[in-house]
Formats: sequence, C-alpha cells, structure tokens
Amino acid sequence: MAEKYDIERALQQREPWLSLYELVNQKGSDTANSPESGDTAQTLSPDDIALASSLIAKARALASDIVTIPESLFKERLQRLDLSVRDLEDAKQKLSSKHLIKLVWVGKGLLLAPTSKLYTILGLPSPYKRNVSEVHSFLVLVAERLVKPNPMVRSTRREVPIGDGSSTLDLLAQMKNGQLWAYEIIHRTVSNVCSAAARLQGKGFAQITFVCSDHNQREAVRASIKNAGFDPDFVCTIRYTIFSALIRQRKKMRLKELKR
Repeated sequence: MAEKYDIERALQQREPWLSLYELVNQKGSDTANSPESGDTAQTLSPDDIALASSLIAKARALASDIVTIPESLFKERLQRLDLSVRDLEDAKQKLSSKHLIKLVWVGKGLLLAPTSKLYTILGLPSPYKRNVSEVHSFLVLVAERLVKPNPMVRSTRREVPIGDGSSTLDLLAQMKNGQLWAYEIIHRTVSNVCSAAARLQGKGFAQITFVCSDHNQREAVRASIKNAGFDPDFVCTIRYTIFSALIRQRKKMRLKELKR
C-alpha cells in the first residue's frame, strides 16, 4: 500500500511557505499565497517606467481591476468599472498589444490573465511561483480564489511539491474536517491527465478534482481516467468540473453573503 501523502515534508521543501503547524493554525487568510509571503516587487527599469506611463487612464483602471480580481470575467468588469463597451475593449486591446495581459477563454467566458510584466509595472510582486506557463499559473491562482471562500475550506496552498519534489500539485485545500483535497488544472491538452492522476494515487487525498476549461475538455478528461485502468476505489475519489461552474458557485456564495 502506498504511503499517505506527507504534507508537512512537502510544505517544507520550498521557501517561504509556512510549516504544517502554521498552515493548520492559520485562520484561512490570504497570507499564505500573498505577495508578502516572500516575493518582493521588482525595481522598475526605465523601459518599465516608460511602459507604465504610456497607459491611458482607462487601461490603468482595467489593469488594476485585473490584478485585484483576477477571477472576474471580462463582461463583469464592464459593470464594475463603469466604462462603455468601446472604452473597455480599447483598454483590453491596449494591454494585450503591450503583452501585459493574455486572453484566456474558459468555455464562453473570457478571463484576462495578467503577465508578470503587468505586476512589475504596477510595482507589485508576481504571484506566479514557478517558471512555467503564465496562463497555467494564472488559472491555478483563479482556481484558488474560487475554492478558498468555500466555508468547508480551512486553508489553501498553490503548487505544493509531491513525490520526489520534482512534481507539484496545482492546488491543495485543507478542509475543516481535516481532509486534504487536491485540484489539478487542465488547460488546452488532456494528454497528461492520467500521469497527473497517477502521481496523486495513494497520497491520502480524500478528493481529487480536475478543473477544466470547458465541457468538452471535462468529458475528455473523464474518458481518459475511465479508460486508464485505475483502481475503482481511487476513481471514486475523482471529480470533474469546469471554471464556469466554479465561477457560478462563487457568485451564489457572494449573493448569500450580501443577504446576511
């Protein structure tokens, strides 16, 4: 039988992450993955200053909104920023043309992914923890912001080392009942789904969720897992969802909070 996942050893493999004791005793705040957890803002170069100065007011407003609420769909920003459709579209094109954001479609919804360069010119540390695809790191960040407010969740941690430390889990959630839930983000390709599942097998996770871009991808992931020959008990711990479903759930939670 495989050993249960040693979360304490995993969390100690990277700095400046907190120890398991600190993880278990923190009160669900955002400090674990906030810029203050160890990343520091970079000093602006002359080119960065020129780039920041070139942004029109509407583009700066959109940029600030993006880094503040990265999980928000593009159409939601229209209402929040009180801009016309044309002005918001112009601001988006301005940021995109300067490689400050990337357009990420999740089903029919559009997310705007800030690049590390955008954080730099805003004088903020980048929340992306690994030198991998910025879009993937962005989606992991979005997933955390959608999962963490769940009242069942005690704390979350992005990009946690598993196994020998060369592999990482996209998102770990510690539930208030003590269970560990694992989240893997699937974007564009499903070719690595089975290997991702195999890395998580036998690690003691009560639930494993594959978060997919759209319905078609979700069904492709489901089929891959079904045909991979995994132990039936392990397959029963696996869930499949899409970003739009998580976004809807978060909206419902906000409405309930407002009615209290």
